[in-house]
Amino acid sequence: MKPITTRAAIMLAILPANAFAQYAPEDTFAGHDIFFTITGGVVSAPSFLGSNETSTYAIPNVSVAIGDRLNISLLDGVSYDVYKDDNLTAGVALTYDFGREDTPSKHDLLLSSVAKSEIAGLGDIEETAEVGGYLAYTYGNLQANLAIRKGVDGGHDGIVGDVDIIYNAPVDILGKQSVISFGPTASFADDSYASTYFDVSAAQSVASGISEYDANGGIMSYGLHASAFVPLNQNVSLVGFAEFDRLSGDVRDASIVQERGSEEQATAGLMINYTF
Repeated sequence: MKPITTRAAIMLAILPANAFAQYAPEDTFAGHDIFFTITGGVVSAPSFLGSNETSTYAIPNVSVAIGDRLNISLLDGVSYDVYKDDNLTAGVALTYDFGREDTPSKHDLLLSSVAKSEIAGLGDIEETAEVGGYLAYTYGNLQANLAIRKGVDGGHDGIVGDVDIIYNAPVDILGKQSVISFGPTASFADDSYASTYFDVSAAQSVASGISEYDANGGIMSYGLHASAFVPLNQNVSLVGFAEFDRLSGDVRDASIVQERGSEEQATAGLMINYTF
């Protein structure tokens, strides 16, 4: 059983604890350099990448920010800013791909009904440890991000990444200095990653009834993402997000998507963070 799908975990838009410190009053964390964040919320996301069914999950998470460079999270993994100045941040990360079940099962974090077995017969894709790096460049309220990850142990050994451009708009919400962020995004992968998730072999075709398919890498999806960060007080914040993506290239044309899924993928969630 995989308690959270890869899609839901990837789309988890929880700001790290040091982001909360950035928008909190100057003396909120005076004398501290370690911040813990406990998060709870709900995420509605496709049952798997390419699915036409949506599942809703309860999302618990615990994260810690040590200084302004190291972040450790149960769901998002470990990241460290190797280089950081006023505009450019470059770092390394250890993350986790939650894999995919071909037959969804009921578990404690699933709030909606169990999704239909759209891809039964393809076999499970096991969880994968990933290593990678990221770049972020900030110019005023604009931020450009690039993240690349490589599977090193588990269900895939491919390369997958994301690129986005975000506009961060300071606004007043509920009388609090808040931030609304929005902008375009795209994801990409190599042949190995695309094959792991979207190939259908002859044997799998017989078992599932889905046509054989050989997927190549490239741009997997593109879309628009938006989020809102609202600090309710010096310790508690709300994060809401909505995302719409359209699959592209070989992923869009995959028999899994065309015969059992959808090219359009929507995700939304609401989180509450307690930072101390």
